[in-house]
Amino acid sequence: MSHPLDSREFKLILLPKKFKNLNKGIKKLQKIILTNVDALNGTFEPYRNIKLKYRRTYYLDTVNYKLRSKNFFLRVRKDKKSGKYSTTLKCRHPDRYISSVYDLSGPTNHNIKFEEDIIAPHISKFSMSATINSDQEPSLNNLEDLSKIFPGLIKYDLNEGKLEKVNNFEAKEISVELGKISYDYKNGKKNDNENEIKTALNLWYLPKKENIPLIVEFTYDYSAINKRKEGKNINNKLKPRIEEFRISLVRNTYEFYNSLQKTKVVDLKSSKTKTEFAYQYKS
Repeated sequence: MSHPLDSREFKLILLPKKFKNLNKGIKKLQKIILTNVDALNGTFEPYRNIKLKYRRTYYLDTVNYKLRSKNFFLRVRKDKKSGKYSTTLKCRHPDRYISSVYDLSGPTNHNIKFEEDIIAPHISKFSMSATINSDQEPSLNNLEDLSKIFPGLIKYDLNEGKLEKVNNFEAKEISVELGKISYDYKNGKKNDNENEIKTALNLWYLPKKENIPLIVEFTYDYSAINKRKEGKNINNKLKPRIEEFRISLVRNTYEFYNSLQKTKVVDLKSSKTKTEFAYQYKS
């Protein structure tokens, strides 16, 4: 059965040189967000106490990128503070309905999410993802190991092949939550979580260098509201659930996305996503 969307996430790649001084770069970006949101009659609440989250991030695939050839991406992250690992298998496809029926179920408990990813200028891709959290680094030596966690992969001919780090690349990642956007305050309405837009910044560096980042990604997202519960029609068949987003929120975030692309901090010529960067990386 087709899944409803859980959220929509907008991504923009920014110019790395603007973040040579990270604190100044963050403050400048917050001002840009504030200006552009204010022009749309919205409110941006920047976080004053900036907290940096450090992670180690890499992707796994076969030498001939068998996972990517089937629209699958396998990412491993380690949180520096907690020492815990987060392993995410994501299948991304430009067709919503093909993406929504990927089978990521398995014998172990994991969080499954279906979302729309928007990249510049305004291109939608849809992704089903499953994330497993653990205290130890995942033991994924080959596709057979991965298929034991996600048995549905066998139908995509993904049960054989040795897994290794993509391009032997591992990023030192810094994640920063920038603040919240709302389009309710100026209209005299009370803000709520259903109308809240979270903004964040992710920067990748080489493990032993923290000068100019390799790639910088700005993201913001909002969740679906009032998901319809499955019911039955007159033929006693289940009705599919359909997600809902506030049209005013959709319009404002669309205009905000377009306005940001006109600023001098955005890089429209480089890789569209961090995943794409990892697969293109050359040491």
